[in-house]
Order: sequence, then structure tokens, then C-alpha cells
Amino acid sequence: MALGPQSRWRRVLLLALLPMLAAIFYYVSTTPPSFLPHASSPSSDNMTFSSDDASMMTVMKALYGPIVHPVAAPNFTDEDGETFYLPKGKDDPRFKKSLGKRVLILDVDSRPLNHEGQILGKELKWKGIKPLAAGMLSHYMYAQVHGYTYKFIHAPSYEDRWGTWTKVPMMLSAIRTRQFDYIVFMDSDVVMHYPHLPIEWLLNYWDVQPGMLAAMSIDPDEPQNYDVRGNRYLNTGFVILQNDRDHEGNVDGVEGKESRLETMLTRWAECPDEGYKHCKRWKGDWPHEQAAFGTFVRYDPLFSSRPSLAAEKAGAPPENTYAKGEAIKVLPCVEANGAPEAENRGGCKGLFVRHYWVDKSLVASAVSDGILQYWMPRLHHGLIDSGNIVDAKGFQLHGAEAVELHGEAREGARKGKGTGSANLKEEGW
Repeated sequence: MALGPQSRWRRVLLLALLPMLAAIFYYVSTTPPSFLPHASSPSSDNMTFSSDDASMMTVMKALYGPIVHPVAAPNFTDEDGETFYLPKGKDDPRFKKSLGKRVLILDVDSRPLNHEGQILGKELKWKGIKPLAAGMLSHYMYAQVHGYTYKFIHAPSYEDRWGTWTKVPMMLSAIRTRQFDYIVFMDSDVVMHYPHLPIEWLLNYWDVQPGMLAAMSIDPDEPQNYDVRGNRYLNTGFVILQNDRDHEGNVDGVEGKESRLETMLTRWAECPDEGYKHCKRWKGDWPHEQAAFGTFVRYDPLFSSRPSLAAEKAGAPPENTYAKGEAIKVLPCVEANGAPEAENRGGCKGLFVRHYWVDKSLVASAVSDGILQYWMPRLHHGLIDSGNIVDAKGFQLHGAEAVELHGEAREGARKGKGTGSANLKEEGW
């Protein structure tokens, strides 16, 4: 049977989406970012892609473009029918249009990642894909859908620290380029559950205001997630950084001055080198850079109006007082951390941003859900409008023949109430 243009388009989308993402991701990730010293790029001689692969960008735009949520929309309704509204009094949201390339979606990893199923392997197939490769590809896709900048930094390593520490100096390097108003860093087991929901809408929803430096989700209410002051850590697997330089690249009108955000990231990166007393243990102890930030950086007077420890012991609220000045925005665990499979752990089910620390093997299925939740309704509409559904419910089968019904019998059969309906059972049972 010959395929019509729409059918051919859908077939191309289904078969080519993953190879296209892998191909362009490989190109982007192996091009040295401008904010790192230029060294020789990894050879791509062993990978060849047709120039036609670039047309897949058009396919992605065709899939997501018509349904991208408006940046300034007053609300958003999720897949379960729950509606989320902008904060009261925010009828005039801060962000009204896309920031485009001024937003950087950032992945950082120092591991080789060049084995079968990994992001820098020679080939990548959906069957056998490693969870972290699926996560990174979803970040790249999210950036492409909204026109953001994407970079995967294959980072250098520390000799004396756990590998997750590399994210901190790499975020600092990116912010120092002065190319970005916002940097959205994600661990590779983090997935944006609604790829059509722009980060600008979330910035409006979370009420991220000028003067804030970073936004992170609080961790679940579990013993291992508390610092020495009795407050929960902020999870550093999903970090939004807001550049605090003006459009001329100055700080407080002064050229060349280090910004407060740069200072925060510098102190964070240097924390284990005794930038803060007793921080050295977090070079190797879990939760590494997250504990360093949660134990020291967020309490630094430059970034916080946190009460003294004595005031805390006198009864200051334990969770959010350190964010009073809101240089560091605390995001709800239920919205920006965890996953449905972790809902019993403090309600952290990742309504908008899912972090699969609960089970990294779930990342690939979460990524496919992020595609299919948009693809299947479009496919369904295509089927309904295609003329390929043959309605024979106005007939009754007798032996090998279909005999046409009339009147009430025909109407009843069409409603599933006619002769033979008792022999039917519900779908899947």
C-alpha cells in the first residue's frame, strides 16, 4: 500500500528521531565550548551522517511547535488535569517572551562515556541505551524545542575529589562568558517532564526575581538530607543560575568587577580547599558538592540573611529562613525533585522536573514518555482524519456474511447495545 505524505512524515519521525538527536548531540558535544581552553576535538571520522539529518530539526518543531506553552500564560494544566497558577498578584509576569539563546541548558560529566549505549559511543540505539545518555538527549531536545543554547561539557577531572564536583567550576566558566542570562544545569538523571513547557514560564511560576542568584529544590524529609544545623539540603542535580550582571556586562555599573554569582560559585568550588573551615571532608564524602553548598555556601552572609545558630535554636523555622533574602530560591520538592516512584519519600514526585535518584533505570522510559505524550495524540488525530476507519457497526454478522441492520437495531448496534453486545468485554480484560 502506498503511503501518503502525512503517513510518510510520521514514519520518518518515528524511525529517525533518536539517530537525529544522537548525531546532532555528538556534533555539539565534541565542539569545544568557547568558555574552555581550545584543544583538539575528538575525531568524528568514524561517524558519518547525511545532511538530511538536519531536517529532523524541522520535524521536532512540527511536533512541539504548535503546542509550546505561552511564556506569559497565567496558568498551566498538567496531564492529570491539575491547574497551576502564577503567584497571586503576578498578573503582569516578569517574563513575557522567550529568552532564546540567552538560556543555556548545561550538561557536565567527566567520565569517558564512550562505551556501547553511552552518549559518546560510536553508535547509539534505543535498545540498550544507557539511562544517562537518554537523560542528556532529553536535555538537548528540550533546548532545541525552545531555541535555547545547549552545551555538554566533557569536563576535566579533579585528582582529589568526587566526580560530581566538576559541575561547579564548569558552571562558573559558563557564567563568565557573559553570553547567558540563565544557566539551567541538570544531572543526567534529570528529565523535564513537559518538554513543551518553557523555562521562562517556570521562572514566572516560581517567582524568580532580580537579585536572586540560584534556584534549587529542597531534598526529601529524610535523615541523610539534613545538615549540621538541622536544615534540609538543596539538591544540586537541578540548578538555575541567574546572571547578576547588567546588559553591558558590568556589576553595579563597574566594569571588570566580579559578580556576586561568580563569587558564590568560586567559593563553592574552593570550599574543600578550606575556603570554608571543615569543608575538606566533602571532597569524597557523600553528598559531596551538595553538602558543601548546603553546609557552608548557603549560609555565607554574602548570599544569605540567615539568622544566627543561636536564633535557630531559639525557635526559628527550620526550612526556609535561610532563603529570606532570596539570593537562593528554594523550589518545592514536589515540583522540582524526585519522581512519581519516589512520592512516598516526602511527596517528591517531580511534577515539572523529575530527578530519578530513586531509580536511574527509569530515565529512558521517562524520556520516551516525554515524546509519546505529544506524539500519540497527534498520531490519533491523524488516524481519525485519515479516512482509514471503516464503520461497519450498522451490520450484524451471520456466518461468513455481514447483514445490514435498520432502524432501532442499527442504532443499538452502533451504540454497542445490540445483539451480541453481551459477548464483549472491557478492553484488556
